[in-house]
Amino acid sequence: MSSIDKKKLRSDIWMQRLMKTGIPVAIVSVLSLWLGWWLQEPALGQVFIVTAGIALVIGLIYNVRFVILSVRQLKDKENDSK
Repeated sequence: MSSIDKKKLRSDIWMQRLMKTGIPVAIVSVLSLWLGWWLQEPALGQVFIVTAGIALVIGLIYNVRFVILSVRQLKDKENDSK
């Protein structure tokens, strides 16, 4: 079975952009959840809901892009071997 080059996939420009935006959004989301609970501030709960949704969408797009690129890489390897 063929293996994929994960380093090559992660070096894709869109994968880099998704990582560089998704990770900070996820950190803000978790921090707003914790601070909202600790400070008893309901507004931070709404910030959590919005940022968690954004982080989930970015993560889903990242995973779909990863699968698309890995399938493309496997097809290219298969065509090169023929």
